[in-house]
Amino acid sequence: MQYFKTLFTSTFTFLKQSQAYFRSVLLMHGFLLLICLPLLSKASYFILVHNQIQFLALSNLPALIHQHPIALLALVGIALLILLLAFFEFTFLLLSVYFIQIKRPLALQALLKMTFAQITHLHIGTVFFFLYYYVLIIPLGGLGYHSDLLTKFKLPAFILDYIITNRRLIAILCLLIYLGLLYVGLRLIFTLPNIILQQMPLKKALRTSWHFTHHQLARLVGRLLLIAGILVGFTGISFFLLIQLQAFIETHTSAGFSSAVLLMTLLQAVLLINLVLSTVAIFFVVVDHLLTDPQFNRPVVNYASLKLSVPLSSSLLMLVATIALVGAGFYNWDYLRSVSIQQPLSISHRGVSQKNGVQNSLAALNQTHDLKPNYVEMDVQLTRDHQFVVFHDFQLAPLTGHSGTPQSKTLAQLTKMTVHEHRQSAPIASFDDYLARANQLHQKLLIEIKTPTTDNPGLVQHFLNKYQANIEAHGHMVQSLNWHVVETVKKAAPKIQTGYILPFNFIGPPISNADFYAVEMTTVNSHFIQAAHQENKAVFVWTPNDQQAVQRMMYFGADGVVTDNLTAVQQAKQQNNQRHYADKLAYYVIGIG
Repeated sequence: MQYFKTLFTSTFTFLKQSQAYFRSVLLMHGFLLLICLPLLSKASYFILVHNQIQFLALSNLPALIHQHPIALLALVGIALLILLLAFFEFTFLLLSVYFIQIKRPLALQALLKMTFAQITHLHIGTVFFFLYYYVLIIPLGGLGYHSDLLTKFKLPAFILDYIITNRRLIAILCLLIYLGLLYVGLRLIFTLPNIILQQMPLKKALRTSWHFTHHQLARLVGRLLLIAGILVGFTGISFFLLIQLQAFIETHTSAGFSSAVLLMTLLQAVLLINLVLSTVAIFFVVVDHLLTDPQFNRPVVNYASLKLSVPLSSSLLMLVATIALVGAGFYNWDYLRSVSIQQPLSISHRGVSQKNGVQNSLAALNQTHDLKPNYVEMDVQLTRDHQFVVFHDFQLAPLTGHSGTPQSKTLAQLTKMTVHEHRQSAPIASFDDYLARANQLHQKLLIEIKTPTTDNPGLVQHFLNKYQANIEAHGHMVQSLNWHVVETVKKAAPKIQTGYILPFNFIGPPISNADFYAVEMTTVNSHFIQAAHQENKAVFVWTPNDQQAVQRMMYFGADGVVTDNLTAVQQAKQQNNQRHYADKLAYYVIGIG
């Protein structure tokens, strides 16, 4: 109990004397997010467009080195500059917290002067170590960090497809690796502070941090988790109470719109407070622990040459806060007045709905058609005898019990096999039969071209030679996880609506000639969809399977919903006209990430 009392006392003592830090956080975040990163993003986009580079991946890296070496160097330079800016911010905030903690807060000019001095002494080893920390931080804080440059880098399609096919195994391995790296990162958490505050060489700073955390790690992690829990609890409870208050007001009064504008402004204020407090918490805990190290040598600072921070006057703070609130209020008024919920296309995932049949089977197609989806999504693969079969997995065994792959069998062999799923059975269908039946039913298809490897010479042309006229005549669409397949289809058959599948939205939409993107729902947000719409690209999300998830995707502006539950989509659409501002505030909170 004494430990928690001491923790709360020291934390709130710091917060009371850290007005200057809050100002520093807001100014630094504002400068980087509103000025630096947009300029760098525009610069990277200009380089790509000017050099007619549409796709960046490992597969075309040799071609870029040979054909666009200067452009590639410029992009690498921009990426390094973004990393340098992140290190600049880290150093600035660390110095700010340190001097507040020792009760000598410095003015903004003094902090900037000391930060620039640190940058001039930066070594390459420190940069690589910071990059290691940057990789650790991205999964936790990257939701609010945006750089258009990073959206252009993608893993090869076959790797992403392998991750989807083996998601559970890969997820467990990635989690174990990340936990290992995180443990090492926590043991070395004082490395950068020692480099910055004590001018230690990297090797010595690494040894010092590792030794210091030998007995301090549990206490350090406990303190970080406690503060994180408090912040999550504060933010979650605040959001819940404000949204419930809005629901009560609009249910019992006629002031629903006015209250929504006010409460949305309060939600944004809570988010701002959370941003500042979550940033200050990490630096405060690190500095506070570092000051307890008996071997820590405080840096020698000539305070006479530095300007100390002067607390902001109450009247000035009130003026700034009032201007910010009024500006936010006008924005929210316009936002809520114009917000509309998209009516997306309903797309049956693998041709089934609520397990009404075996995936990609003719029987399921017949059953699902009765539910009147806009499209039925299904998968085609090339067989050994250069025919096309309707099958999703790259291995036959999980669904059929037969060894091998669709590519290793002839169409005649495959259509004699039976798929077992949902306690039902159905034969594998040829694409010719599936397409013919869909045309008889006047059911449009979303055809995914599956490629087990990125090297499939002649696949697209062979597919289009057989089916292009049919697909165009009946309004079917084509999509693929393989970027080259998508681009080739779009170039050879521009009338066919073509989509590029992104299993993971790391930060934003890529550069592509596709008509739409198909994105896994847990990684999509309103920012991604808005960015895609600005490029005149539609966005399909997969696979929201309950009404709330579908409604959230509708609020984000999704143009299509690939689902295993068509009933949920129909229910969400029917509720569209009954949406309340409380729901919109809830979806706004979810969507801002």
